[in-house]
Amino acid sequence: MRAIHSRVRIVVTFLLLGVLFICSLVWPRNERLWMFGARGGEAFLDNSKHLYLHALESCPNVRPVWLAKDDELVAELQSHGYEAYHAYSTRGIFLNLRAELVFVSHGVADVNRWCCGGATVVCLWHGVALKQLGWDHAYGTESRWWRFVQRCKRTITDRYSYFTVTSEAMVEPFVSAFDLNPKQVVVTGYPRNDALVDDGTVPGLSADESVRETLAALPVESDVLLYLPTYHAATEQYVLDHIDLPTLDEFLLGIDAYLLVKLHPSERLDTDFTAFDRLIPLPGTADAYSILPKTDALITDYSSVYFDYLLLDKPIVFYPFDLDDYRSKRGFYLDYEAVTPGPIASDFDELCSSIETVLDNDEHAAERKAVRERFMQPSSVNRSTAIVQRFSSSGERGIPTSDHDEIARPSE
Repeated sequence: MRAIHSRVRIVVTFLLLGVLFICSLVWPRNERLWMFGARGGEAFLDNSKHLYLHALESCPNVRPVWLAKDDELVAELQSHGYEAYHAYSTRGIFLNLRAELVFVSHGVADVNRWCCGGATVVCLWHGVALKQLGWDHAYGTESRWWRFVQRCKRTITDRYSYFTVTSEAMVEPFVSAFDLNPKQVVVTGYPRNDALVDDGTVPGLSADESVRETLAALPVESDVLLYLPTYHAATEQYVLDHIDLPTLDEFLLGIDAYLLVKLHPSERLDTDFTAFDRLIPLPGTADAYSILPKTDALITDYSSVYFDYLLLDKPIVFYPFDLDDYRSKRGFYLDYEAVTPGPIASDFDELCSSIETVLDNDEHAAERKAVRERFMQPSSVNRSTAIVQRFSSSGERGIPTSDHDEIARPSE
């Protein structure tokens, strides 16, 4: 009997979702109502967050609404005065059905995928395509059944009107990764980079305030480094297994530096850092783009955050301890060694010496400039303004940035 009831619930659920999706196709859309979400509805960060804040400040005729799937996150956003709802609440569903524009950073699961059928869905994405993505990686390597399910989702619910990228060099990788028409890939730059260029303080939630307090408490004469590795699922490596934390702590003491550690959201952080004086773990929900301007150097591996960091023109140390294995199993769109403007350390000892070298004598400015000019929008561009002008229906909709012309500059 329980099995029968379970099947009935599943059938009813899918019928209701089907009705909701049909409603999303025919429901009248409000051009002034914009929905935002990020990381599967579990966080307030990345390009969606920064564009949302820009819309609140600079688009008085627009109603920006944040959707999330975590009750505590919704409550915290509301406590800060932001209009936010649970993506599956009655209010969240109703507004999602009416929104003309939906902005996501990871996918339609950032909001309510069943309510986006008739909307213009803009995927702001969350990084430059250094490593292979989408159909070039996971979508194309799993089982035939899994690929069939993904094709069905892409045809029915997971449909995107546009993707935004940082440069012309990224058009082809995104077309390939997500099976897009080139005109769907729009060169605007990423909203999260406006704060880096403007050197402004971005509003955040409790995790961000906690990080700000931590940074403010550090001695001003000490160097502050940030370790931001990506997730090594392809090689099944745990990044902290490749770092001798006690030795690193002593090394940092010797050079009078602190290291902030922020692992990928999918990475576990099960190390007790209380025994270390110079190693500081950061919460996974903290916005890295509020932290980057406060640091003196970045340490990473394959995370595309280093492309953003190029806008700050500060030293970068690369620590791809599993480079050959990662290259063969995950794959890159770009020549890794050619687009990494800084020392590349293959083991822990090289990592320490590379850190000391770049802090004493930064010799990679010219390399950073070359990579920055190839992959990032110039400082004169306001990325959020470019996106609003491109997709807003208030007179600028139809600017031909999808044909990869130079994007419109903000008015002086």
